[in-house]
Amino acid sequence: MSFNRRPTCLSSLFHEILYVSVLSCAQLLTQAALGNVLLPLKAIGDDIGIINQAELPWTLAAYSLTVGVFIMITGRLGDVFGHKLLVILGFLMFSIFSFFTGVTGFIKNGIYFHIMRAFQGIGPTMLLPNAVALLARAYPMGLRKSIVFSIFGATAPAGFILGAVFGSLFAKYTGWAWAHFSLAIFCYLLAILAYLVVPHELSPAVHPTGKIDIVGAFFGVTGLILFIYCWNEGPVAGWDKPYVYGVLPVSIVIFVIFIFVEMKTNEPIMPLSMWSVPGFPGVLACMALGWSSFGIFIYYIVQFLENIRQTTPLVTTAMLTPLVIFGFVATIAVSQLYGRVPAHYLLMASMIFFCIGNILVAAAPPDKTYWGLYVATILTPFGMDISFPAASLVISNRMPQHQQGVAASMLNTAINWSISLGLGIAGTIESEMAKHEKSQLDRYRAALYAGIVLSGLGILVALIFCRVPKVPLNPPIPNYEEQNNRDDLSNSISSNDLETIINNDYESE
Repeated sequence: MSFNRRPTCLSSLFHEILYVSVLSCAQLLTQAALGNVLLPLKAIGDDIGIINQAELPWTLAAYSLTVGVFIMITGRLGDVFGHKLLVILGFLMFSIFSFFTGVTGFIKNGIYFHIMRAFQGIGPTMLLPNAVALLARAYPMGLRKSIVFSIFGATAPAGFILGAVFGSLFAKYTGWAWAHFSLAIFCYLLAILAYLVVPHELSPAVHPTGKIDIVGAFFGVTGLILFIYCWNEGPVAGWDKPYVYGVLPVSIVIFVIFIFVEMKTNEPIMPLSMWSVPGFPGVLACMALGWSSFGIFIYYIVQFLENIRQTTPLVTTAMLTPLVIFGFVATIAVSQLYGRVPAHYLLMASMIFFCIGNILVAAAPPDKTYWGLYVATILTPFGMDISFPAASLVISNRMPQHQQGVAASMLNTAINWSISLGLGIAGTIESEMAKHEKSQLDRYRAALYAGIVLSGLGILVALIFCRVPKVPLNPPIPNYEEQNNRDDLSNSISSNDLETIINNDYESE
């Protein structure tokens, strides 16, 4: 049997192209919704009356926070109710709240804008895990599947730049709100296309009798949101306000309750046993540190260019295009290292790239041509495109098969949640510098120093706490039906024996 043929559930090459394109738009538009706000952020802030500059990071933090925390739940919902249904609902939710986000252009209210940005993230959090699941179910292991998932991953930087281009164009010529109105229209059309192009064979749920850990989800999501809230509201309102500093201990208490609930639940949203797997806690900590520094990098390089260098959003977008080009280069280059270099060295390298990116931006002079900014946009994609595959490598090789899906969801949670946390930490530093009447440039540099420290800690964590044996990357499970059979086996045999069976099956095929 050849694993490089078109899946039988896709009737033609045109059907296959549509199928992959529609599902890849989940990743593309998730990142576009970041770019279409970040680049014209100053124009948006001026238009809706955001006077306090410390409030601007909320526009990104609220969106990333929602994407990060709810992804813990939506993958499980897809297993129980059907991945196709969740993808359609995801595009519809994305469409609805993109429209309401654009309405801010008429309401002119900053609080309303931040709330709608948070709700806008609900669509992507439904789309991402379920789009990946549909691709995994359709394609057996082999070259064709590798190409499809490479396309899906490559849409992330392309989506960010695409959103930045259209957000900047609309802000300049018609009004920034039209970037969100056009996104709403596009998402609505994709919901219709998803209904039409996702094959009927992939519509049924893979675990229709599964249970949803509602209580655990409530406490887990609430704890994560409140923890981030205080870090991002502190720079705006001040840490001396009781409703800011009081939320921090409350969030910790709620998360302790969450852990207790997970200990007593038969089907927990976060099985506590996974924290005893060697390397897994270190990987999550490392990813959180690295991606929090990336959130600081991408926010402050834009602020530096637009507010210090006085470049327009379109020129800034052009200067960030190496992120796309070298993202592709990094993906190709790093793919040759899988199974050859220990994962903790790959993670350490990604943290180094994140760190260098922040250093180069922090060292940039305000009014001179500086090659370091271009080098930063060349090197930082290697941090992004090394870290996620390397972390996935550790999960694939170390986690029991029946926990790999949950571990992957937690990995995505760590990435998006930490972006919000990094922005909150940097915003706190920037606001404290403002109290001491430091210049705007000094405030930006101080915030970037926080990114340097975070990624520097990530280097140490990768080297010390993420050490795992150098083993080849296991081939992916062809589909959910086979995965279910193997999960049943995992109850009676060890994970090492299970790994041997999978590899032997792969070689015989």
